[in-house]
Amino acid sequence: MIRHNTSDKEAYTKLLTALVNEISITQTQFDNLVKSYGAVGKYIEEDPRLDGYSPLIFPQGSLRLGTIIQPIGKDDDLDVDLVIRLTGKSPHWTQADLKRIIGDRLKSHGTYRGMLDDEGRRCWTLLYRQKSESTSERYHMDILPSVAEAGYPRVLNEVLSKAYSLDQAKRIAIRITDKESWDYRISTSIHTWHSSNPDAFAYWFADRCRTSRIITEGRSIMATIMPIGKLAKEKSVLQQVVQILKRHRDIMFRHDHDDKPISIIITTLAGMAYQGEENLVDALCNVIKRMESFICKNERNEYVVKNPVNPEENFADKWTSHPKRQHNFFLWLDAVKKDFTNILQSKGPQLRENLGKAVGTDIAAAVSESLINSHQNNIRNGIAKVAVTGTIGTIGKSLNASNCFFGEE
Repeated sequence: MIRHNTSDKEAYTKLLTALVNEISITQTQFDNLVKSYGAVGKYIEEDPRLDGYSPLIFPQGSLRLGTIIQPIGKDDDLDVDLVIRLTGKSPHWTQADLKRIIGDRLKSHGTYRGMLDDEGRRCWTLLYRQKSESTSERYHMDILPSVAEAGYPRVLNEVLSKAYSLDQAKRIAIRITDKESWDYRISTSIHTWHSSNPDAFAYWFADRCRTSRIITEGRSIMATIMPIGKLAKEKSVLQQVVQILKRHRDIMFRHDHDDKPISIIITTLAGMAYQGEENLVDALCNVIKRMESFICKNERNEYVVKNPVNPEENFADKWTSHPKRQHNFFLWLDAVKKDFTNILQSKGPQLRENLGKAVGTDIAAAVSESLINSHQNNIRNGIAKVAVTGTIGTIGKSLNASNCFFGEE
C-alpha cells in the first residue's frame, strides 16, 4: 500500500484532479450532445405510430453515469448510448416491428437518413460530423428501442425516491430489441424479450458514489451526481476514478479496440470496490487493489462479473468465446496497478514520463501546464510562495515546466 505524507497526498490529488479535468468532455461538447439527442428524440416522439405510448429518449452508459471521457485517436469519436423508451406498445408488435418503426422514422428525415449507419444487433446508430477534422466535434449515437409496462413513470419515480435495493431495482427493468433473440420476429409479448435496466444501474452507481460528506449535506444523489440533460458541476470521487481507469485502458489498447476491457466491467468492478473514500488518491489506489476480488467463477470454471442490478447477467460472458478479452482484462489490471504505483511514487521528470506512458504524453503535458498555471495564479493571489519544497518536486524562483510540479529535485 502506498503511503504519503499530507503535503505529498495533496500534490498527487491535485495531479489526478487536473488529469480528470483534461480527459473530461467540455461543456460545449456536452451541450451539443444533449441538443442532438433531444432533437432526435423529439422527431421520434412525433411519429404518429407511437401516439399513446409516451416515447422518451434518454442517455445510458457513460453519458448518464458522468464517466464519459475524450477519445484518444484522430479517427475516434465520442460514443453516446441512448434509449428510446415506450410505455406500452401495440399488442401486435414484435421486436422486429418496433426496431423497424424506429429505423423507418430515422430514414424519413432528410438529415438523419444520411447519418444512419448499418442496422446493429440492438441499436440504430447515427454518425455526427464524421468529416470534421476535430475529434471533439465527432460523435455517434446508438439508439436502443425499448418498451416498459404501463405505469412505468410512476413506478420509476417511486423507486428513485427510496434507498437503493435490488428488489426495488427489479421493478424498473425494461424490454429491448435484439436481433439475435430466437423470438425476434415472432413474440408480441414483451415478457419474452431481452431485459435491460439502465435506470437501475444508474441508481446503483449513484448510490455507490455516495460519501459521508454527500450524505451529511443531504444532497440528492441522482440530481447531484448524474442529472439528465445537465453537466454535473462537481464529480464524485468514484466517477473520477472510473474516468482515470478508462483513460488508462484506452491508451494501453489504442491499437486493439475490439478486445480491450469493456467500460461496463471497469465501471461495475470500480463501483463494487469503492468504499466511500473521499480522497481521490486513496480511492484510486484502493479501487485498483480491490477490483479483482469481485470477479468470481461459476460451476463451469468461467469468470463472472455480475450485473449488480441483475445478478443473473454476466458482463464477462463473452470471455469464454473471446479468450483474448479475458487475457487483456487481467493484463490491463496488472498494468494499471503497476503504472499508478509508479506514478504515485515518482517525482520530477520521472513523474511526467510515467504519467505520459499511462495516460498519453499529450495529456501529461496538459496536466503539467495546468498545474504550473494554477501555481502561478496562487502566487499572484498571495496563496502560495514562489519557492516550496516537497517530495514531489521543487518549485524554484523562475516558474516554468522544468522546475514546477514535474521539475527536477
